[in-house]
Amino acid sequence: MYIKVNIKIVILFLVGGLNVFAQDFELFKIESTYYPMQNIEESDLNREIGFWEWSAKLTIPQLLKNEKSLLLHQLRYTNLRAEMEGNLLSGPTEATKTYHTMSYGLSWIETLNPKWQLVVNVLPTLASDLEGALSGDDFLFLANAIAIRTKNSRFKYGFGLAYTTSFGRQLVIPMGMLKYRTNTTAIDLLLPNKLSVIFHINKPFNYGLQARLDGGLFNNNSTVQIINEEVDATSYSRLNIGPVMTYKLNDFLKIDLEGGMAVGRRLTFIDSNDDTFNRTPENGLFFKVGLSISPKKKNKNAPKD
Repeated sequence: MYIKVNIKIVILFLVGGLNVFAQDFELFKIESTYYPMQNIEESDLNREIGFWEWSAKLTIPQLLKNEKSLLLHQLRYTNLRAEMEGNLLSGPTEATKTYHTMSYGLSWIETLNPKWQLVVNVLPTLASDLEGALSGDDFLFLANAIAIRTKNSRFKYGFGLAYTTSFGRQLVIPMGMLKYRTNTTAIDLLLPNKLSVIFHINKPFNYGLQARLDGGLFNNNSTVQIINEEVDATSYSRLNIGPVMTYKLNDFLKIDLEGGMAVGRRLTFIDSNDDTFNRTPENGLFFKVGLSISPKKKNKNAPKD
């Protein structure tokens, strides 16, 4: 496989507008999110549940020979730990259940002409509790595609389709995106997963508001003690809404802090007969910290206010 080694060309290509899904191109990122214990909805047994979630992501760009096509290779690992407390007929019970997601993402970004770009992402994914022998049920094949129209240096929009588990189940859904930039403000919309408004984007410290939807569908190979039933799969989703702050320690290293409310949460255990056991927690707080490494770059074509 031919891999372009001139990283400067790759970065210029990305800065030119082809990195669709992030404000900055991040080579490596690690994040940790804490969700304190909350009562489980519709439970009269004093049941509570809380979550720890952490993830690591590595992205490697590959510019192809025609210099109009770019491949992004992305390796990602996510660890979701659910801590449950409650009462069963046998008495008070505590249980911890951990789920793992490991994926390789391949993004193909093609410049069709100065106004249009096409982005296709495929994401073979392992999503499981890893407590038994692997089977076909542990693997998912997710994908999306989006066409992007660049109106000018400030504004671009797009539309497409996604096959995703963001809602905790496998769905084909329409996608939409919008990006608007000034020297000080960035508005990013990626339907249905993200909306952010960030201020002072060209300063070491910036801040704003963000809403982000995420979730997953995991194969379950062992008994979930607090359910006391044989569980075949676990569905999880949440919408985090709140302020976000970023501080750039230097030209390539930055810290992200987020907090706010996790709303519209869903945690459902599914047995082999497709019967569901709802363990959805009430809305509650969340706290998130992230550290990322991005390539050093200068944007000489920033829009003027």
